[in-house]
Parts: sequence; structure tokens; C-alpha cells
Amino acid sequence: MPTSSPAPPDAVPPALLARALLEDGSLALHADADVWDCVEPWVPLVPSEAAQSPRALIHVERGDPGFDVPNGKPMIELRSVAGWTDPSGRVLLCEPGRRLSAVIDPSRGRATVRVAGNEELTPEWQAEVSAGLTLSAAFLLGRLERTLVHAAAVVAPDGRAWLLVGGTFSGKSTTCVNLIRRGWDYLADDHVVLAPGPAGVRVEGWPRKFNLDTGYERGNPEGVRRRVDPAAWGPGRWRRAAPLGGVLFPRVEAPLATALEPMGEAEALVGLLGQSPWLVGDPATAPAVLSLLRDTARAPRLRLRLGNDCYSDPEHLENVVNLAVAGS
Repeated sequence: MPTSSPAPPDAVPPALLARALLEDGSLALHADADVWDCVEPWVPLVPSEAAQSPRALIHVERGDPGFDVPNGKPMIELRSVAGWTDPSGRVLLCEPGRRLSAVIDPSRGRATVRVAGNEELTPEWQAEVSAGLTLSAAFLLGRLERTLVHAAAVVAPDGRAWLLVGGTFSGKSTTCVNLIRRGWDYLADDHVVLAPGPAGVRVEGWPRKFNLDTGYERGNPEGVRRRVDPAAWGPGRWRRAAPLGGVLFPRVEAPLATALEPMGEAEALVGLLGQSPWLVGDPATAPAVLSLLRDTARAPRLRLRLGNDCYSDPEHLENVVNLAVAGS
């Protein structure tokens, strides 16, 4: 059965806000109160228990980088946040203005993220902070035998999760909302955590407000997105985790009819790797993470071509997606 809608963060956080990010409490976030305003948009809207003994921890505080920014080419970039690996195996993150930095030590399961003071809370700045936190979490998750993927996930009536893997503007959020309106549950619309389980890959959602086109309600996409609460279309439809059923790779092709297209395992793996680029940053965990992504790519997988015919017709979209579910 679906769990209740995820709890919002506390209105007035304590001096040190502690939040478990995973259901088993193995990854936690600690944030000083004076940085919570820029951290909060990234924090998944999961139940707000504080982890007692996390195996991995992200701590966010005020401050300047505690290291000299390397001059060489970064091994990873997300928005303007760049990352380098130092000789000890730590990952060093910094954005060009040195307003955000992080030192991630995967072997110790610790990440310290620092943000500069007196920054205006613009959407651009919050997006940079979110990029630093996403990378910090991704590198720590590898040591927990999990991986973070830039993907949405919905839960079919049979209880299995279907990933929607794709970049920005690929149609993930709209597909989620349309299926929620048809009675499906959801895990998240932007980030999911994959883990090996006794019955196959397990998918845990990191839900936040959905990024939805401003023209969705009118049935006319405008190319501008806003943050919306998915509970407006399906109260109580959020689940924390579900076993993997399959993978869909949506892409918007407005003039064409919505349809499923066959997809090979190798192509699916490439698509998953493209939405989990942090794999390259920690050689110690790369083989296990790659194996997990291969297992995910071996599940039923299809391209989902999204035409305008399904944009404001959730029933039509569900009928198409049900073909994938029925064949899995």
C-alpha cells in the first residue's frame, strides 16, 4: 500500500538539522541552521527522522574552501561545480567563484560541504548548491553499494517501479503526473537510488516538488517550468521504495504519436551511465556500481516516444505504457 505523502522539512530547523536520507538510515545529512535556507530545496521530502548511526554523512556549514583548487581538468562537472580526485582518493568540489566547495572522503563515508555567507538566494545559486550536494551524495552512495541516478520512477498497479531515465525536458515529470492521475504511485521525478536486493534491483525515491511546464494544466506546453506539489494530482500516492519492473527512456517528439520502441541492453546501459556520471569518480566502487547498472539495463527496457497526443490525455499515455508493463 502507498505510504502517506512525504513530510515537509520543519518550519524552524534546530541549530543542527539532522535528516536520514535513506530508509535504512545509512546516509544522513547534517546542516547548520544558518545554511538551511539554501540546502532545503535539495533535501528529499522523505520522513524527517534523524539517523542515529549513519554509515555515511554529509555535513553542510558556512566557510571557504579548505583546499587549493586544482588547476588540472576536472574529472566531473555538474552545472558549474567541478570535481577533482586528489592523491589520497578524496573528491574535491568547487564552483568557479569559490562560493561552494566540498571535500568528500568516500573511504571514511564523510563529505563536508561549505557555502559562502551572504549569498542572495536566487534560483541559480540554489541550483549550484544542489549540484554540490548531489555529487556529495552520489560519491558516498557508492560505498553503500548503491548508486544515484538522474531519473524519475513511477509504480505500476502491480507494485513494481518503472524508471523514467532522461535529461532535462525529456518528459519525466509530465509522464509522472499523468500516470499519478491514472492511479499510479510514484517514487520521485528527478533522483532515485538503486540498490541490489534479494529479488533484484530495488528503487528508492528522493522526491522533491516536481518541475512541471507552466502550460500543463492548459494542455499547451510553454517550455518554462515551475515547482509543483505532486500530491495535488494524487494525495497519498508516494511510496518510498519498490522493486524494479523495467526502464523507460522518454523523449519528447511532439508531432508524432506516442509509442514504445524496442531498445537493446547495451543502449540502455549507455543511457543509464549518462545519468549517473559519478561512476568514474571512485575507482574502488566503480565495478559494483557498474554491475548494478547492468542489472538495471537487463530489466525490460523501451524508448518512450512522447507526442502531443498524450500531453493532456493521461488515459492514452497509460494505455501505451501498459503495453510495456504487460510485456515484462
